[in-house]
Amino acid sequence: MRSIYKQHLQTLQNNFESALEQNNFDGVLIYSGHHSYGFRDDNAYPFKTNPHFKYWLPLTKQQKSFVLIQTGKKPHLFLHQELDIWHAQPDLPKGEWQQHFDLTLISNVSQVKDFVKNKVQTLAYIGEPLTDDTDTSLGKINPALLINHIEYERAYKTEYEMECLRTANLMAAKAHIVAKEGFYAGKTEMEIHQAYLASLGVREFELPYNNIIAFNHNASVLHYDNYQVTNPEQRLSFLIDAGAEFNGYNADISRTYLNEANLNGTNLNKASEFQQMFDAYQVEYFDLLSEIEVDKEYFSFHDSAHKRIAKLLSEFDIVKCTPQQTYEKGYSQLFFPCGVGHYIGTQVHDVGGHFANKSGELLTKDSRYPYLRLLRKMEKQTVFTVEPGIYFINQLLETVKDNSDFNWSRLEQFKPYGGFRLEDSIAMNNGNIENLAVDAFNKL
Repeated sequence: MRSIYKQHLQTLQNNFESALEQNNFDGVLIYSGHHSYGFRDDNAYPFKTNPHFKYWLPLTKQQKSFVLIQTGKKPHLFLHQELDIWHAQPDLPKGEWQQHFDLTLISNVSQVKDFVKNKVQTLAYIGEPLTDDTDTSLGKINPALLINHIEYERAYKTEYEMECLRTANLMAAKAHIVAKEGFYAGKTEMEIHQAYLASLGVREFELPYNNIIAFNHNASVLHYDNYQVTNPEQRLSFLIDAGAEFNGYNADISRTYLNEANLNGTNLNKASEFQQMFDAYQVEYFDLLSEIEVDKEYFSFHDSAHKRIAKLLSEFDIVKCTPQQTYEKGYSQLFFPCGVGHYIGTQVHDVGGHFANKSGELLTKDSRYPYLRLLRKMEKQTVFTVEPGIYFINQLLETVKDNSDFNWSRLEQFKPYGGFRLEDSIAMNNGNIENLAVDAFNKL
């Protein structure tokens, strides 16, 4: 990855210099961040690096550090190191990055302030403020137009970023296989979660987000993470949404599995019908992926997902309407209330998805789909997820409990399964469509 990392830095340098010039700055100081604490508590919350910091460097554990980007100059890293008898200092990852930064070791922010004291009038600062928003001793804090410009550009991934995302997906795919095997071996939600962590060799806070490990109706909770330590009487289904991180870049993969061991006795027909619906969903899912092409509006892609879900709701007698009526009445939104996907990169829900341009003007939202995180086109060098699903959510179904368009006996039949989802990350790599998750599984 040596040459592609150098190219990555050159691309960032060019983009940042353009953003700085347009916003009348000569440089920007990016802060890695620091631990925060609970109220009246000296036990810190887990640390998460500023995504703007790890955009430049594969450093995800270094607190109280800064990178200074200036027009026409080599990036300068102020790396925090201190004598600490209570905590071990994080190890520095080896790699090419050390060749491309001027390095100053610091033990106190005052050293950085002293270095930039003659630059602050034309210096921006991106990150959590060290004191308050009025302290400009490190530059103008989080200027919106500059950040908008940078975050708009973050949608376009360099080859280095693509390779980091591929590696993260391969890591996550390996752990997913461990989780799947655990489900069929009879492990609990908590045991599967712990096996996933062990397969990656990480602690829980090192995951890109809380794993979703959901059996049965728990799958209807979109961000379920209340892992049970005992098994339900019947283990009907398993929805897993779990990722991994490599060099600060994230994987986000979802899969659903049904427990064939429960396809017996009086449950045979019910289970078989749910399996049939899930099979039909998978056909629609991969047909939806076939719609992906450069310059397609992501909104129209999301809308197509709703039409496909409306078709399934009608065909499997959940809604007593035609597919078109189901779509037009908005019934698909009760079963698929979230967006079909989002950008992914140094953040799982990566930024800039609503921006129309570098100034940060917003694209128009559709009131039907308030949770859609991505409204831009499917452009070259972007990476986004695709994750339509069908969920039987009690709170939403309660809002239409008196509606005769719904087949309530069928809903009661399917509710115990919770729902299902597949999710892959799609890279528009020079216009070629690359499914990072599927490719990762195929390598194993």
